[in-house]
Amino acid sequence: MATLKHVQKVWSNFLNQGGFDAHALSGLKLVSAQKGKVLSELTVAPQHLNRLGGCHGGLLSTIVDVGGSLAIAAEDMHATGVSTDLNVTFVSGAKLGETLSINSRCDKVGGTLAYTTVEISVGDKVVALGRHTKYVRLAHKSNKEMKLDGQ
Repeated sequence: MATLKHVQKVWSNFLNQGGFDAHALSGLKLVSAQKGKVLSELTVAPQHLNRLGGCHGGLLSTIVDVGGSLAIAAEDMHATGVSTDLNVTFVSGAKLGETLSINSRCDKVGGTLAYTTVEISVGDKVVALGRHTKYVRLAHKSNKEMKLDGQ
C-alpha cells in the first residue's frame, strides 16, 4: 500500500504540472503498485482516437512514456529522470469505450539509466508493447535531496 500511495503522489505531481500528460491521460487510474511494478487503467475516450476511429498510436506511446516513469517511481524514486529511448510495437487496436490495462515494470534502475517495459492490453488482447529507457543520474541526486528534506 505504501508503494501505491507513493506512486499516486508522483502521478499527482505530474498532473499538477499541466502539459501533455495531464491533457492526454487525465483519466488514468492507478489500480495497484508494488516495488517496480504498476498496474493502471485508462478508458479510451473520443479525444484518444485517430482519424480512423481507433486508439491513436501517439496515446499508446504516451502511455509507455508515463507507465515507464511510474514504474521507476515504484522503485521509491520521487524524480524519475528524462527519456533517452522509447520504443513501441503496435500489436492490435483498441476502440472507443474499451478499457486499456497497463502493466508497467521497472526492469533495472542503475546509477545512470533505468529500463522499463510496458504492456498495454484490452482483456486478453495485447494492444501495444513498449520499452522506455530513462537517464536517472540527476534524478538520484534529486531523490537524495528530497529524502534529506523529509519528503
